[in-house]
Amino acid sequence: MSRAFQNIYDTMDAIDTFKMKALDSMKQTSEALEKEVEKSKGYIARAEGQAQATKSVQDSGLLSLEVS
Repeated sequence: MSRAFQNIYDTMDAIDTFKMKALDSMKQTSEALEKEVEKSKGYIARAEGQAQATKSVQDSGLLSLEVS
């Protein structure tokens, strides 16, 4: 009977250890994701700025050739 309870305690300890390792791994993944999201915001802003500038130039007709 004592051995059965010891097995239960050992299993519960193993579960706690697994949870701690999983939590640490999840934290690292979350932090890496946050960094990549912040990095991507710069790329998105740059691409949107370029697209807006291109549209402005096209709408203004500054680069169009008019033949008379």
